[in-house]
Amino acid sequence: MLILISTEMGSLERLVRFPIKALAFQLILLMGCTSQPKGIPQYAFYPGTNDTMSVSSFYNGLEHGEFRRYHENRVLMEQRHYVMGVKTGSLKRYWSNGKIQAHYFFVNGEYQGTCREWNPTGRLVREMNYAMGHESGSQKQWYDDGSIRSNYIIRNGRRYGLLGTKNCINVSDSIGIN
Repeated sequence: MLILISTEMGSLERLVRFPIKALAFQLILLMGCTSQPKGIPQYAFYPGTNDTMSVSSFYNGLEHGEFRRYHENRVLMEQRHYVMGVKTGSLKRYWSNGKIQAHYFFVNGEYQGTCREWNPTGRLVREMNYAMGHESGSQKQWYDDGSIRSNYIIRNGRRYGLLGTKNCINVSDSIGIN
């Protein structure tokens, strides 16, 4: 019996084959590796092609390790990390032109720290701060032309500043002024 194990060499992955006795294989299964042994990547392909859509790995049925997804033009779309099914560390998303779209951070599956988003041309359009999954501190958003969309601060669970929201009914609309 042969077993396949994935090893990493820098950013490249390769499969290694080695013989294993049937008894040793049964022990591996009994020790909890029932669904997918740790470190073996799973590949998903775009329908009708051999183009990789995503690469992920699992341990005991839970996402564990790096996850990558690709655009149809083979440019990296998303890269994130899981530890036993929980999002952790850095999440990066990219536009199909290769420019960064978003960069978030997670701790125990919750947003943590400064999270940023960019438009397809590379202009920063959002910069939000989080503490344990909740908005905290300075929050900023811009339109694509660079003008301010919102700029506020969260203190003790309350928002202060320019929220970038509009009332449902504008005063000029209600009295018929154009």
